[in-house]
Amino acid sequence: MEKKSDFQKRLANDLKNPEFKKEWDSLELEYQIQAVLMQARIDADMTQAELAEKSGVRQSNISRIESGAVLPRLDTLEALAKAMGKNLQISMI
Repeated sequence: MEKKSDFQKRLANDLKNPEFKKEWDSLELEYQIQAVLMQARIDADMTQAELAEKSGVRQSNISRIESGAVLPRLDTLEALAKAMGKNLQISMI
């Protein structure tokens, strides 16, 4: 059985607080955008610099998106997806 990290234990405890949970849940989409973009770039075997050159999006902007410092516009996501040979798809579940 895997031992929970201190972070996981603290997060589990903090999520019991309704206000904290509401804020955490509201950020889920932003975390997904970061994770999907970073994984797609890694899968495409590209560095941030290579993606920047191919997409026309500055490397510093890609870094800020992947770190969660900024939330990208749709046209930026579309340019990044195209540069990786992918299509941007948005769905409501």
